[in-house]
Parts: sequence; structure tokens; C-alpha cells
Amino acid sequence: MIPPKLLSFLAVLKRHVTGSLARRVGCILLLAVVGLSSGIRVRSYLLTRRIQAVLTGLQQLKIDTTKEEEISGTVPYLVRDPHDHRCYRAALSNEEDQQWIRLLPRFVLELWPPKIGEGGVADKWNAMDLARKAGYIMGWRHLSFSATVTVLDGRVSKVDYHLEPDVFMGWPKSYMVTARSAHGFWRARHLPVPVGTADDESPYYRFGFIAGDFSWISGEDTSIGVAYTPDAPREKISHIYQVDLSCFWNFRGCTSVRQVVPLLWKDRQEILEATAARFTPNDPCPDRVLAGRVRSLPDLNIALLEVVRAKRLDVNTEGDVSSEIVVDYRQKEAILGNPEGPWTDMRIRQVIHRPLLHAGTMANPALKTFPRAGERFLYFSGAKFDSCRIVPATASAEAAVRGAVRPDRRSEDDVSNFWGRM
Repeated sequence: MIPPKLLSFLAVLKRHVTGSLARRVGCILLLAVVGLSSGIRVRSYLLTRRIQAVLTGLQQLKIDTTKEEEISGTVPYLVRDPHDHRCYRAALSNEEDQQWIRLLPRFVLELWPPKIGEGGVADKWNAMDLARKAGYIMGWRHLSFSATVTVLDGRVSKVDYHLEPDVFMGWPKSYMVTARSAHGFWRARHLPVPVGTADDESPYYRFGFIAGDFSWISGEDTSIGVAYTPDAPREKISHIYQVDLSCFWNFRGCTSVRQVVPLLWKDRQEILEATAARFTPNDPCPDRVLAGRVRSLPDLNIALLEVVRAKRLDVNTEGDVSSEIVVDYRQKEAILGNPEGPWTDMRIRQVIHRPLLHAGTMANPALKTFPRAGERFLYFSGAKFDSCRIVPATASAEAAVRGAVRPDRRSEDDVSNFWGRM
């Protein structure tokens, strides 16, 4: 049985909670929360409009064509870098809003600290402390965008932009979308640039860390990076600057990079599918791949080699049966760059059976028959190739590499710093 005093207290409490004054206070608080949330979202929306204006201007710039005096009238919010007069930069963000977090007592922030997952990688929600979680629910999103235009000899030489995720991940910066132009891809100190099978498929429109792609958030759809050269189709270049920023002010937030750059995501999937289709017995290393290497890799070396002798070695490593062909060559000609030997005892791995099919290194899928003395091959070096490192020197292959023009080795195209972040 409930005591009479307790019943009396509950009745009084009910009258106060459901009374007209309580209802008015509740309505005022609700309207205040809705108004504050709406104001935060409107502020983010206005900032995204400014970012869209910059992206629209960047799309109109043409590498090696647009003059320096045309930049300011084409791209808004750009200012000349006081430390590097070759660069014009734009930085649009709401990072200063995070200063209010410092005003909160420390014990409040520690009530719900960030949680880091396996391997030091955090998902978006667990990466936030209590204050940022509350702000995210109210509609506040981390919004940080930067763009740079580099000038050489009075004309635009490079364009790039970076968009961070809607949750602050700390330093080094985590990117949701990063894009840049380049004349070619190279690394300082003679370090080889990695050239994956998909890079060979699309040498002028590449995805991945060659573009500076980097994110602390796990998941393949959390970030995307693209790098393009002047040879890339104009339609593909336009996809880079068609960015949907509505998830930075809507109710759900940014759950996938596909929301932000759906056309880029589709382009990347199409390239991966075309890459898989190319690796068939018919023509895994077509001439266009070889020419694309010349036109995109300033440090590429190509040697024309002739077989002296060859032998086959079968290898079985934990069920992965393969055949290694050991070949001695001699160099007939340095077609491009400064290829270096030695050319003897070179091993070419041919996979016969692999229980677990996965994307791996295929050193020479183009080698269909056992090499014989006197046969000629093209040997590619100066980069770290995942496939087609040694290919038969057919007449069309030689014509493809001899007819292609190697790009200039420009300082702004150096990708060395990208690996320093990882």
C-alpha cells in the first residue's frame, strides 16, 4: 500500500508538471532548441554556398591556359599566399566555433570521451566527445574546405582542393574529398611512385593516395581522392567539381562520401570494373597502358632488352602454386630515361593457381609463352608497377612508347609529402 503522504506529494507534483506554467516553459524550451538548431543549419548552409562558389570557379580554370590576372575574377575568396607568391589560397571553415568547447569544465568532456577502434582508426560517432556529440545532434557539423591555385610563368599550373569530414578528427587532417591536378606523378629522392593496376587503366584520372587521399575514419565509402592531368576528358574533370554539400546542414549528416560526390564514386567503380575486365588472356597490357605511363610519369625508364637464355622454376608456397621464369637479358637500347641493370637472373612470376583470388601484384601477365633467345621485351622502371613491368616488344608497343611525350617534372607535382601523413 502506498503511504498517504507519498500519494499527496505525487498529486502536487503532477499538478505542477502538467500545469499551464509548465506547459508554457516546455514550449519555450522546445522553440528555443528548434530555433537554435535551425540557426546553426542556416549558418552551415550559407557557408556551403560560399564553398560551392569556389568550386564553380575552380572548374572554369584550365591548366596551362588560364592567365594569372583572370584568377581573381573567376574564383571568389582566393587571396595570394604571403609566403609563396606563386599560390592563391581560399580557406572556408567554421573551426573557430570549437573554441566554446574550451569553456566547458573538463569533467563534462570526460563524461563521454572519444573511443578509438582497432588499429587507431575511429568511426565518426565514437570520435566525438560529449560536447561535440551534443553539437552534432543539434545540427552543428565540422565544415572545413581549402583550395589552392598555383601559378607558373603567368598561367595556372595546378589546382587542388580538400574537404574534411563533418566530424573533426584532429591532426594530421582527415579528408572526405581531396582533388588535385598534375602534369605527372613523381617522388623526390628517386623514390618510386606506386602504379597500381587501376592507375594503368586510367593514367590521367587516378584515384587513391596518389591524390593525397587520407582519412582516420574506417570504411571504403568514407573518403575519396582523385588526381587528373590535362589529358583527362573534360567531362570527367567536371565531375570533380560537382559536389553536394547538403549533408553538412541536413538532419542525418554525412554518412557516405557517395552523398557528396556521387559522380566521382561512380567513375572510380567503373575504372575498377574496367581494370578487372582487362586482365584476361587476350590483352592484359595493351599499348594504351604503355603510352599512358610515358605521358604521366616524368621519372619513367624504358629499356629494350633481348633474351640471352631462360629457365623455369616451379614454386609451391602454402598452396599458392606458381612458376618463376629466370631470364638473362642484355640491353639493346635505352628508349627512355636511364634504365639500370643488372639484366641477368631476372625472375618473372607467373601465377598458375591461387586458392584465394584477390587483387595482388601481377608482375607479367602479358607473358604467354616461354621466352626464347633473341626475343625482345620492354622493361619499365622508375616506378613501382603492380603489373606489366616486362612486356613483349611488339612493333605497336614500341611505337606507343616512342611516340608518347613525357611530362615536365614540376615541383608542385611531387607526391612525397602524401606518404608523410600515413
